[in-house]
Parts: sequence; C-alpha cells; structure tokens
Amino acid sequence: MKIFNKMFLSCLLVTLLISLISGGITYYIASDIILNKTVMQTEETIKQISENYDSFMKLVYNKLDYLAFNPTVQEELIYGKPGEDEEGYYSGTRKLKRLMVQMFNSIHMEDMEIYGENGKEYFCSILYQAPDLPNTEELKQTARERMGAIVCVNDIGTSGNLQVVKEIKDILSMQSLGILRTSIRLSALERIQHNVDFASSGKIILLDDNNKIILGEKSELTDKADDLFVKWDDSFRYEIEGAPYQVIYQVSEYTGWKTIGILPDKEISKSLMPLQTGTAVAAVLGILLSLALSVIMSYFLVRPITSTVGALKKFSKGDFKVRLEEERKDEFGEMNQVFNSTIQKVEKLLEEIAHSRVLNKEMEFKALQAQINPHFLYNALDTINWMAHKEGKDDICDMVSAVSNLLRISISNKEAVFTVEKELRYVKDYLYIQKTRYRNRFEVVFDIAPEIYQQLIPKLTIQPLVENAIVHSVEVSREKAELTVKGHRDGDVVLICVSDTGVGMSEETRKALLMEPGSADRQNINTAHTGLGVYAVHQRLKYLFGEGYGLAVQSSPGEGTCITIRIPFQMSTDEVYARAENLADRRPENGFESPDS
Repeated sequence: MKIFNKMFLSCLLVTLLISLISGGITYYIASDIILNKTVMQTEETIKQISENYDSFMKLVYNKLDYLAFNPTVQEELIYGKPGEDEEGYYSGTRKLKRLMVQMFNSIHMEDMEIYGENGKEYFCSILYQAPDLPNTEELKQTARERMGAIVCVNDIGTSGNLQVVKEIKDILSMQSLGILRTSIRLSALERIQHNVDFASSGKIILLDDNNKIILGEKSELTDKADDLFVKWDDSFRYEIEGAPYQVIYQVSEYTGWKTIGILPDKEISKSLMPLQTGTAVAAVLGILLSLALSVIMSYFLVRPITSTVGALKKFSKGDFKVRLEEERKDEFGEMNQVFNSTIQKVEKLLEEIAHSRVLNKEMEFKALQAQINPHFLYNALDTINWMAHKEGKDDICDMVSAVSNLLRISISNKEAVFTVEKELRYVKDYLYIQKTRYRNRFEVVFDIAPEIYQQLIPKLTIQPLVENAIVHSVEVSREKAELTVKGHRDGDVVLICVSDTGVGMSEETRKALLMEPGSADRQNINTAHTGLGVYAVHQRLKYLFGEGYGLAVQSSPGEGTCITIRIPFQMSTDEVYARAENLADRRPENGFESPDS
C-alpha cells in the first residue's frame, strides 16, 4: 500500500472515530440531561397538582370547621326544636341556613346538610330537596367514630361524589349536636387537573388514602397500588399492557391522597427528536468532512515525499544537478535544503573519505595514548605517600592521603549513597587540604548528633556546601572565618546546617542561588562562582526524597550564610539506593556533575 493510501485511511479513521465518539458522547449526555429534565418537570407538575388538591380540600375543611364551631349553629342545634320558629327571618333555623348558603359553593359542592341530634335537618343545595342517600347512617357513624375530626369518604360508587362529614360537638360540654355533611363534585377536582399542563398523552390518577380511585381509569397500576406507592414521593418505570411508562407520584401529607402521573416513553422520546435529527446530520457532515480533510491532508503530506523520491532516483543514476524546492518552511523544506547541500558536497566527501580514514586511525591511536587507568593514579599517589613517609614528611603524607581519598570518591561510580558518617570523613579530608592551603585562616566546628550517623544521603552532598562556604567566606574575608557543620533529628526530618561567618550575600543572590542555571534571575548573580554545585545538590535531594525536601538558604550581607539540608529520617534503604542509581544514570544529562560550588 502506498503512503498516500496509508495516510488517507489513517486520517479518515482518526477523524471518523473522533466524530463518531464525540457525537455519541454528546448525544448520550444531552439525551440524559433532557430525560432527567423531563422527569423533573413531570415531578414538579405532579407536586403542583397535589398541592392544588390540598389547597382545595383545606378550603372545604375550613368551611366545615367554621360552621361546626359557629355560635349560631351551636345555639340552633342545642335549643332548636322541630316545627318552632322555622319561618321567622330571625329564627335560629333561618340564621343557620343563611350561614350554610354563605359557605356553600355550587361549583365545588353538590349539596350541604346538617343532621341535628335535636331531630331537625338543615339542607342547602341548588336542588329543591335533599338527596336520598342509601348510606346516610353509615356516613353518620363514620363521622361519630372520628369524634369531631373531618372525614372524606370516597362515595363515588354510591352517590358519584366525595362525601365530607364531621361530627358537630357542643364546645362547652363536648356532647354531640349533629353531623355535618357536604358532597364534593368530581368536576371540581377535574378542573384542577385541567389548569395544569401535564402532557398531551399523559394521564393523571387520583387515589384516596385507601388506594381507591377518585379520578382516572382503573388499570394494573391501580390494582397494585398497595405495593407500588409505599413512599411519600418517587418515580419509576412500569409497563402497562406491554407499553413502557414513566410513573411519578406524590402522597399528600394533609389528605393522604396519591396523585399519580403516567407519562408514556413515546412522549418523552418526542423531546429527543430534534437532538436525534441534529446528531444524525452532524454525523453525516462529519463523515463528508472527514473524507475531504483526509484527501487534502494526504495529498499535501505525500506530495513532497513523491518529489524527493524522484530526485533520489535521478541522483542514484549519477545526476548531480537535480534540486528540490527550498521555499517550504516545514521539515520537508529543511530536508530539501539538506538534500541539495548533500549533493553539492558529495564529491568532496568522496575525496575526503580516504583522508578521513587515516585521520580516524591517528585519532584512535592518540586516544589510546591519552587513556590513563585510575588505578595507575592511585598507585602513583601511594608511591608518593610511601616516599614522603620514608623521608618523615608526615604533612605531605596526610595531604597525599586526603587527595587520594577525594580523587577516589570523585572518580568511583560504585557507590551513589553514603551514610552521614562516611560523608563527613571525606569532608574532613577536603577541609584538611583547604586548611593547609589557607594556613589556618578558618576554623571548623562539627556538631553532629550520633543518631544520624547512619542516615543515608547522596554522596558529595555536604562537601559542596562546605566548599561553597569556604569560597564565600575564607577567600573573600580578611578576618579569620568560622565554619560550623551541625546536624540533628527533628521528628521525622533530619536537618544538617553548614554555616559560615563570611560576608554573606544579598537577598537577590540568595533567592537566585537555588534557581535553574539558565534562568534570567540566575544570570544576574554578581559573583565569581555561579553556585551550580549548590543547585545540583538541591535538585538531587528533591529528586531522591521528594518536593518537600532539599536545601534552604539563609543569608544577609555582612552576617554570613547558612545552608540547611532537609531530608527524611531513615527513609527505606532499598528505595534510597534505587532512586540514587536512577539519579546517577540521569545525572550527566541534567548537569549535576558541576565542578563549581
């Protein structure tokens, strides 16, 4: 398969995958949001309808309470007798009936009636006579059992209405005075549903506190109401006659009625139609765009390769005049420049091959001559040490031993990690050399807690800091300097401080000391030494132990400098060695082996 075809198929596959995956994810998220929003809106609608039912029934209940406790009603039911003063305008009977008319609402109520214990009955309705209810005594008994509480009885099967009854009691003696009854029209409850926009194909069912239907059609859902509607509010999916529905219900805390909304899935799917159409159109456009982009990208990427292949074929046949366009600014342009330059130089290179081979042989010979075995240097220093000892030059012996130790540890790659105790031995060798060099121009004080002697640290961690202290105190100070190396454990942390009584440094220099060598702030340090050794130690400690560890620098002009090493106490030995070996492998790349301190 040619590169053009590979590029075309690769680009097409990538763009198609991106289009399909992004489109699928977008559709999934958007459809989920729309479905959730639809269910939430339905829940709010059902809750609103349920609250409207409660408000309606509270209004009816309040009217019954008003009548039951009204003084006129109480007086009439206590003192009124059948046949007395019923036609007088100010008679108790007429007053009671006027109150009933005031409370009566022909839109909401079918009738209103009071059955007095005094043998009188009081009736109010748009009809001319009281209805003959076959279950009147049953309704009275229900009211008496509730002892004054209002009871709503589902009497749809008998009278076609809801019957609301209440026992009227004497507010002083609490003796029963009669029963108050009113019939609630179902049409009033239906109007409450019609005032709320539910869904064109959605249904609402209203059940009473005994799960009997008040409004709506009987179905499998209403037959299993005792098992399905056990919470105060909830939503779930349910199949009715094989069709899936989303069922949302709310139970009234006031009446115990259950307002149930039934929304078919096809109604919910209607809201997804614009999204489905948009997704399909976007997918088709994405495929077409993918084809176009794949062809264009493949053409522009393969065309310069084709030109290069043609030029190489000519060049392979000995045509050294072939050239490629160099106007391109991308990698192909750079390749063409190299190709053209290579053709111009190829003849010279052919002539220089023989000379290059001779030169390589000579360089190899010189390189072999320049190689010196480190063991030879150690043996030579041991020989000098032996000769000095033979002559009784103990100072020279000590100096040669110190130099030999430092040379060995600098060259050796066998150990990447030392204990603090071993590191201090090499620090003391270094200080011996420097004290000999500077003629005791400084004093050193060691204050190391024994419990951190076996603490592991990268080799050459303390020595660069001691060297830095000498450079910035002994070399630049005219007075005798004092160096202090302190170390102790502070909880889970080991702190080692190298301080001097030198000239100190400015705040700008102190902040830039631990910055990356190539940064602008680092380049502005006005000192003979760049402090790269300090930076290298800081970076090694951070890599080895983590970001919370490393060096901290404190210094003020004229007051000396203190550099503190912060490392964890007794980190896992295996982990320290593993990180140190990794650090040793990458150290030349990161520039950790800097001779400057």
